[in-house]
Amino acid sequence: MRFAARSLIVVGAVLALSLAQASHISLSGPPPQLHLGVGTLGGAVDTVTFTVPANAVGDGTEIAGSQTVLIEVAVKRSGGTGGPGSVVLTVDSSAPLTSGPDTIPWDEIRWDSADGVIPAGSFDTLPKTLLSFTAPNGATRREDTHTFFFKNTSVPMAGIYNGTMIYTAMIF
Repeated sequence: MRFAARSLIVVGAVLALSLAQASHISLSGPPPQLHLGVGTLGGAVDTVTFTVPANAVGDGTEIAGSQTVLIEVAVKRSGGTGGPGSVVLTVDSSAPLTSGPDTIPWDEIRWDSADGVIPAGSFDTLPKTLLSFTAPNGATRREDTHTFFFKNTSVPMAGIYNGTMIYTAMIF
């Protein structure tokens, strides 16, 4: 298997609750070309905020984030040898959210998918494959909008929690 291109997106998060800074990276040049976008294209940084009422902390009532986040992967391939390419989109949230010495594990965050192209799921301590598809010659695009939720199943210390998610798109 030959590694053709790789793109990394580092998405910062603040949970206190807020989540997700946006970024777009494209690798171009000789085919294949790969684009990975998380959030709004442009200079603004998307921030998803969770506000947990004091009387609901840890009661298991999910708290919806303040906005949705667009996630997109686009590939452009031209003819040649080797056939279609395999594209994989992953997210790594292995380090917990922190506020000083206090932590909240990423498995306290889940997301819904607007249309199922990039399926709903939840973070965990290992890199997670979000999407895998075959990219034939020509242009292929997969995108979806995610709504994030704080599961609110633990009672963390009060604070502003920060963390990092790393989205990675690869084509082989």
